[in-house]
Amino acid sequence: MEKKLGFILMFGWLPATISFSHQLDQRIGGYSSSGGESRSMAKINGRADVPAMASGEVQSSLSINATIEGVSIEGDEKNEYMKKHFPTGQRLDQNFGLDSDWTFSKTSNFTFGGSVSGDGVVKTTSKRASAGQWLFADQLRVGVYGSTSETKRPEAGFLDYDSVTLVFKSRTVANTGGLSLKAILNPTTIVTADYASVQSTDRPHLQSWAAGVREFIAACECSVHGDVARVINLGALNTNMSTGQLMGTQATVSYLQSLWKDGHGRLAYRYAREDEYTRAYNDHLAFGSDSFTAAVSHEFQKARIGGHDRPLLMDLAATRYLDNASFSGTTMELGATVKF
Repeated sequence: MEKKLGFILMFGWLPATISFSHQLDQRIGGYSSSGGESRSMAKINGRADVPAMASGEVQSSLSINATIEGVSIEGDEKNEYMKKHFPTGQRLDQNFGLDSDWTFSKTSNFTFGGSVSGDGVVKTTSKRASAGQWLFADQLRVGVYGSTSETKRPEAGFLDYDSVTLVFKSRTVANTGGLSLKAILNPTTIVTADYASVQSTDRPHLQSWAAGVREFIAACECSVHGDVARVINLGALNTNMSTGQLMGTQATVSYLQSLWKDGHGRLAYRYAREDEYTRAYNDHLAFGSDSFTAAVSHEFQKARIGGHDRPLLMDLAATRYLDNASFSGTTMELGATVKF
């Protein structure tokens, strides 16, 4: 894995030399927990936006997105899937996506595309489409979206707590549909809302609701963000499902502050709770967690890369995780984003 991660890190700077991508994001990070588990990763993401047509009130572009991520896991965090297919604890994830975006009169847009992802064992293909329209003098945006995905994996099974064998099918299909809203209430306040419905062959019907608010405060050159989400995943269970019926709630509060010219900081707190009713014996399991994040970033307007001046954004983030089972963990991540 050290050779693979090293290759990813070196490969990430090649597009900067040949001007291949409009944006290149490179990240390295690590995770350690109180249980002795550790995880390290290196990730490269490249995105190219190619103008396809500009005629009067109609504009279109083609977006190409590719991600390569190497992951190395040590300790008991390796689950049965990792132990069987990646006994060394090292995995290489890959994703490739292609999207076409069409904008009409700068107020309405339509996007369609798809992606392919996998780690050499599991492969997922997806197709997606979305449409949006600005209304009321561009103060309210209404959007709809939908997607379908197919995942293929080796069929596997194990005994549940009631000695019933659970079998995970080699093919699952999920269909998603949703509605999104964005309202600009005034020059400093934005409110968002989202609803999604997911029908999957390996889970009961899932519904999710989310809402958020963004408030900019000019006096301190700062902003406060608040988000809340609720997920309901209830219904009949069968022996092809790995988890029970689920209900989850998540709330996040973030404070963003301008620290110096082109420098910004972020503090965030996230509360999460998940209630599961198991298939075996219908036991009620409650999981709760708190996460605290501190991050800082700086944008270099002209960084010398590949013989050219490029905008470069550097960011560093640290997160502390605690749950109701006295389990804790720390994550560190360093990122560099180059624009062309």
